[in-house]
Amino acid sequence: MAPKGINVRAEVLLWKPAEAIVGYAKQYGCDLIVMASHGRSGPSRWAYGSVADKVLRSSCIPVLMIRAPGCVPGI
Repeated sequence: MAPKGINVRAEVLLWKPAEAIVGYAKQYGCDLIVMASHGRSGPSRWAYGSVADKVLRSSCIPVLMIRAPGCVPGI
């Protein structure tokens, strides 16, 4: 994406995932948060929580969610 003038940065953060993502985006003045979601539902989602959902609900920065590669819809 860099040749198109889009700065992309990947980081490994050690903290509660959703809080770390939103905090990092605020700290570095990010314009957009892009996340992949596995699209899980049912007991597995409730047991583990949804990081993507927590980021979406707690961020004032726009969030773009995409389906993770290999995701099977409806599971």
